[in-house]
Amino acid sequence: MAVPVDEGILNALRGVTSQSTRLPKPLLIKIYVSSLKQDFCQERRMLLELVGPELQSLYDDRQIEIEIVDMHFGTGSLDISQVEKDPYIMHDYLHEIELCHQNSKSVFFLALIGNSIGYMPLPTHIDNDIYELITSDTTQLMTKDERQILDKWFSKGDMANEITITTTTTTTTTTITSTVNENNENFRQSHLQQQYVLKQNYRNMVVEKWHDEYVQLRGIIDKCLQRALATSSTATADAAAVTITGEMQQRLQKLRLTQIEREVLKALELSNDKIVAVYREWSAQLSAKDAESNERLRKLKDQLTMNLSTDNYTTLVVSGNFEETIIDPDKEEHETYLSKFKNKITDKLRNLIEEHIANDPDVIKGRKKTVQEIFHEHSTHLRTLHEHQMARALVSSTVPSRLKQNLMNNFRNGSRHAPYFICGAHGSGKSALITSLYEDVPNWFQPNTRVHRVIRFAAASPRSAYNLELLRVICQQISIIYNIPEGYLPKDASFDPLYINNWFQNLLRRVEDMNNHILFLFIDDLHLLNPLDCDIVAALSWLPTSLPWNVQLICTSTPPVEQLKFTLMQKDRFKSVEYLFNLAAEENETILKHEVNGESFEDFLEKKFTHLELRWGKKGFSRLACYITLSEYGLSETELLELLMPVDDPEAMLETENGNFCFSSLKKIHNEMKFLLRDKIMSGKVLIQWRYPYCAEITHKRYLDADSIRAIHCAISNIFFPTDNEENDEEEGYENNENSEKDVSDDKKSVISQTLKEKEKDNSSISRKSSAHPNDDTSTFYNPMAADVSYSMRHVEESWHHLMRSDDMDKFKQIAVCNFDFLLAAVSIWKIECNSISCPNLR
Repeated sequence: MAVPVDEGILNALRGVTSQSTRLPKPLLIKIYVSSLKQDFCQERRMLLELVGPELQSLYDDRQIEIEIVDMHFGTGSLDISQVEKDPYIMHDYLHEIELCHQNSKSVFFLALIGNSIGYMPLPTHIDNDIYELITSDTTQLMTKDERQILDKWFSKGDMANEITITTTTTTTTTTITSTVNENNENFRQSHLQQQYVLKQNYRNMVVEKWHDEYVQLRGIIDKCLQRALATSSTATADAAAVTITGEMQQRLQKLRLTQIEREVLKALELSNDKIVAVYREWSAQLSAKDAESNERLRKLKDQLTMNLSTDNYTTLVVSGNFEETIIDPDKEEHETYLSKFKNKITDKLRNLIEEHIANDPDVIKGRKKTVQEIFHEHSTHLRTLHEHQMARALVSSTVPSRLKQNLMNNFRNGSRHAPYFICGAHGSGKSALITSLYEDVPNWFQPNTRVHRVIRFAAASPRSAYNLELLRVICQQISIIYNIPEGYLPKDASFDPLYINNWFQNLLRRVEDMNNHILFLFIDDLHLLNPLDCDIVAALSWLPTSLPWNVQLICTSTPPVEQLKFTLMQKDRFKSVEYLFNLAAEENETILKHEVNGESFEDFLEKKFTHLELRWGKKGFSRLACYITLSEYGLSETELLELLMPVDDPEAMLETENGNFCFSSLKKIHNEMKFLLRDKIMSGKVLIQWRYPYCAEITHKRYLDADSIRAIHCAISNIFFPTDNEENDEEEGYENNENSEKDVSDDKKSVISQTLKEKEKDNSSISRKSSAHPNDDTSTFYNPMAADVSYSMRHVEESWHHLMRSDDMDKFKQIAVCNFDFLLAAVSIWKIECNSISCPNLR
């Protein structure tokens, strides 16, 4: 018998959602570390190398990922911060704090407060009235020379000009930049009045030369702001030429906030109970030379202390004089402090995490129930749907009205009918149309008619990537929606394709008998479904040619119907103009927001790639694009950093031109690629993948060949299964290729292969753990990670695909096919039905 289902979950499975609908969140604890770059270098390193891995080992069994975010890591010398190199990146940092709060199950912000708050970052936006105040001859807050310097770097513009300026490194589309800028106060205030915007010419300057200009410019603005604030507080009727209101005074003070002040205030706006603060003091504390800075530091500490509970902050004392500034691990007293710091912060984080996840419904212990599994799968697609809904990309189209007319005629007549197909090229609006239809169909029927909607975006998850598994999960969801008395999986269930097909047909017949119920099934990108070797007929033969009057199936596809893997009878049936809507036809005209200058969508994306290559360097951007392209279902930020970020020296400058990224640069490029990338939540992780399948085609065309594809699959599999034995053989082959590649900078291999091997060596040497069995490398079959691996959903969903495609069959057999622990995890985590579908491909 079917068991009762929570009403909220049942409504979501029926396609009825609201603001109160609670979808599963990522099993992630992402902690943003805020500190001055010059301060807490050893502490930040300890957080990344010791505290993070120790916490991860504690929560591996609950599939919770721990990520420590240090924006200073890999940004070069301590003398120049990343905000000084690129003032606009401050907005990205504040946005990252918001994302940490949004996705983290527990602590999302860690403030490390020392004896200084640093300097004010250079503003990227200055309100018109403030700019005129500080540059006015009347107020005399600056000299003419200083005015000239300010005018050199700031230009006045309206909203359109502002967006054009901030997209000089991309294209004319504003989607990318607005995603970043909407997350800062300056951008929101620009809706109210015009602003002066910092020019981005500095991107073409040598860092040292720009830094000199930066320091001079920052000093001028800070001095003028201080004078303006002092004038407002001491002005008399005779002396005050300009009236400074209380509201303007607040904006002046906000401009003077330092980086650490802005980050702490942003975190406090979001939450009080998920912040941890560490105050570091010196035993030989001396009075600060800058009285104002000292007072602001005291206020910042007081603000944190007042808002946090006693469990969320601590004060640690270091022996010595704070003028030493640098913690030296070789000094005994500093080593003692670092040990105390590590233990204290680990205990506080662990206690807070346990407190926050104790009653969290997403932290599921043991085996998941069927309804939960189907709900988690459905949630992945609902989030993608919501993303399309928020984009509102569809301006107008004749397709919905024409499709509605045909559908309603069949419905009123009680006629059986074929599925509806929407076909069109890349970027023609298929997903936007299916989203619009999903929203509109409940309004087509009488209020007493119950409309149930099930949507799938093909290949978005393992359970929507294969024909048979997609159909099985849809059958289970229909069974839950209609509360089929026999339960959600028949007792005689088989994973034979014919049985699943018959099960689907039986369920449709049952729905046909329910007069006031209408079932809509939406499948986007039908062509992306993977066929199987066990398909003895056409891969899509399960798609009905005749549906009941109250069951509607709407699909989209890039290839035309004739090219899909249908039977001859299906092709003949589906070609009818009543059911087929080709977006290339004039009668199906569809207009989208992103269409610019009349160019094709493919050309539009090609230009995006070209601009990103120029902005980030061909080697760096191509590596990132290739990893995203060759991942099966997307990679998490942590996984991408393991592939792209060397961790030997925290103070090294990781240049994207050399193919390397750090926390800061990955965040920046991620925001600039928002139009191209999708962040989806699947299996408790936030995974990054292409928004448009054509991006993968561009990547293959520009950067990939057979050798680089194999090497990338090896590199991705290594982050899940690091081994000691694979380096020597691959290193020799790689070194042989390197010499021939140096003179061919535009060749595909020179873009990817040149740096890939070096990165693989870094990853394996860093992630390597000593084997519990030193003689394992001499055995015929061995499990190199038997003592270390706690197999997770990611191992089963993602890693074995890369093992299989790396062409290393011995490693594939050793780690996956002939590894009992891995197979046991596959059965218990991914379920027997998924394995029965996928295993035929192993042949």
